Amino acid sequence: MSIKNNETKPQPSVTSRKKRLSKLVTLHDISKNTAHLINDLTSKQATDGRHPSNDLYVIGITGTNGKTTVAYLLGEVLKSAGFNPFVLGTLNSGNKDLSTPLSEDIILFMRTHLQNGGTHFVMEVTSESIDQERIHGIDFNLKLLTNISHDHLDYHKTFSHYKNTKLGFMKEGIAQKIYPENFKKEPVLFTTRLLGHFNLLNIKAAASVARQLGISEKIIQRTLSSCAPPRGRLESVNNGQSFLVLIDYAHTPDGLENVLKTTKKLANTRKGRLLVLFGCGGNRDPLKRPKMGKIASDIADYLVITDDNPRLEASQNIMDEIQSGLNPEFHDYILIQNRQRAINHIIDNSELNDVVILAGKGHETYQILNSKTIHFDDREEASKAILKLRKSNSDQKPFVRSSPVWSY
Repeated sequence: MSIKNNETKPQPSVTSRKKRLSKLVTLHDISKNTAHLINDLTSKQATDGRHPSNDLYVIGITGTNGKTTVAYLLGEVLKSAGFNPFVLGTLNSGNKDLSTPLSEDIILFMRTHLQNGGTHFVMEVTSESIDQERIHGIDFNLKLLTNISHDHLDYHKTFSHYKNTKLGFMKEGIAQKIYPENFKKEPVLFTTRLLGHFNLLNIKAAASVARQLGISEKIIQRTLSSCAPPRGRLESVNNGQSFLVLIDYAHTPDGLENVLKTTKKLANTRKGRLLVLFGCGGNRDPLKRPKMGKIASDIADYLVITDDNPRLEASQNIMDEIQSGLNPEFHDYILIQNRQRAINHIIDNSELNDVVILAGKGHETYQILNSKTIHFDDREEASKAILKLRKSNSDQKPFVRSSPVWSY
């Protein structure tokens, strides 16, 4: 199958494979000047030979929410179509603070992929990586914008700067561009395992790119209808309990609202309650904390405010800022600083047909407390709490093991 707008790209040459990718050691708040210096040197090194992006079909996905899911879905469609894609982003960048690595590491990912016979490179492009020019020198074939809403104002300071950074990336270059107003028109006439309207938009975005690439409708529909959610995106934890437990990475006001509206609808269908647990990261945008508190209190039946990754901030202050935004008429909530105890609490208080959503950390397997990073996985903690609850309630009816299907 020919790839649209890729005829000018020569076939990749395969050389000896590197044994490993470089270890990423950069910080979330690396200065723009430092990043520019590193990326300038890296680009010169790449152009001394040939930048590996010249030999791959490179797709850049930017936006506030949905980048990981769209990239994952698109990767699955490309594999189904017989291509060899690599998806780089939040789930595999190798650095807990950078979904888009430094230029030198992106180049190594690309070179290794080429040596493995790669054809496509799908990458998440964050606003910080654009501003710090980590993507400098990459030859993008296609760019997609998922959406733009409140996030990363700790870095950008104003929403205007944040928005213009993303739009600037979309406007530059000769790559094909797909905006929300384009992909929202895409037809989706099949069922899917992904829940919610926001995931419908993610599916439309992935389908739009796949159609631009000339992939057959049969492959697109077959793949997108069967894909399970990516890790930590409305991921189910099932140990035979009589209520539904979901893990999600939602950590922005818009992301949390989308997830809670979806899970509230699911709870109503099951004739149960929606129990919500979340916190906000320390040393990150504080303005979103009361907004997220307001959203949670407007939708949840019961709320547990807890730690996320407090980092160097006082955990209690973060929780207090979340609490300050709660609807004054909402009283069914509790503050539990320790996330493990908070998860135990919300599981212990769950009843038949309830829906429990543990939000904020998703796929993460760590927690940052002051300058210390410990192992922590919401899925593991929820699983242990469920088993503990079932042992104490041996007469509890088992939960039917099934994956929800959403029809659009």
